[in-house]
Amino acid sequence: MGWLPRGAGGPILSLHPNRARALVIDCHTHLNRYTPDAPATLAERYASLRAEMETHGIGYALVLSSYAVTPERPSTRDILEVVRGDPRIGVVAGVRYGRDRAEELAELRSLLEEGRIKGLKLYPGYEPFSVQEPGLRELYVLAGRFGVPVMVHTGDTYAPSARVRYAHPLALDEAAVEFPDVTFVLCHLGNPWFVDAMEVVYKNENVVADISGLTLGAFAPRFERFALGKVNEVLAYINNPDKLLFGSDWPISDIESYLGFVRQLEATPEELEGLLWRNAARVFRLKLEGLAGGAHGGDRTA
Repeated sequence: MGWLPRGAGGPILSLHPNRARALVIDCHTHLNRYTPDAPATLAERYASLRAEMETHGIGYALVLSSYAVTPERPSTRDILEVVRGDPRIGVVAGVRYGRDRAEELAELRSLLEEGRIKGLKLYPGYEPFSVQEPGLRELYVLAGRFGVPVMVHTGDTYAPSARVRYAHPLALDEAAVEFPDVTFVLCHLGNPWFVDAMEVVYKNENVVADISGLTLGAFAPRFERFALGKVNEVLAYINNPDKLLFGSDWPISDIESYLGFVRQLEATPEELEGLLWRNAARVFRLKLEGLAGGAHGGDRTA
């Protein structure tokens, strides 16, 4: 059994702290070492993520590798090795645009054929390219062939050295129109270009968005009020429960604070269910047996 159709009696839907936990899928986490005080080894950072998942009832998490491989940014294969056999972790392969294209595509094709990755991630802005560039056509064709989504960084960047003009969400409209058989995940809701992002998501059937990385660490009250207003506007404009995905951007953003943020959204029960788990399960083709409320177990092929 894959993802459950709407109304099929899925996991409990509640974010109230005194009620049973809902299933939550965090579709946007990392195992990079961003600060000197973070755990030094990949294994330690993986253990930290699992501890966060247990503490906050995250039933399943997707770990995104980076566009670059450094001592602080592990490769996709290194991440796959450290999480091997874990039924509650999936891996999305970061794509380095500047790498040799033939080598990059061969590596990704191999991982996709082996069924080891759940999607691909592009980092425009962090690298100076647009998602409209012809050099990405083969990547989109590959994603369509294997039925995996392409996640795209949009909006503000963690690194001041990045170039945000490449990360404007409107650029994704071009790729979505040209490749209608590919599902694109517009990451971070295009922050601060929320209006442009919500139009791209609303207009294109094959575009969804995650709400990850809107803040560093925990939400400060003033910015939380601002962000709640913007995401509520997105919900009202899109008016479609199938379009938004929960993601935190851990460890850059705090999972507990993010769950508190979601608890305050003016979302319908159907929108909240889609946001928390159903949409990610559909987009990434996840198998969810045994994962309700963050319980142990599940299908190890997920």
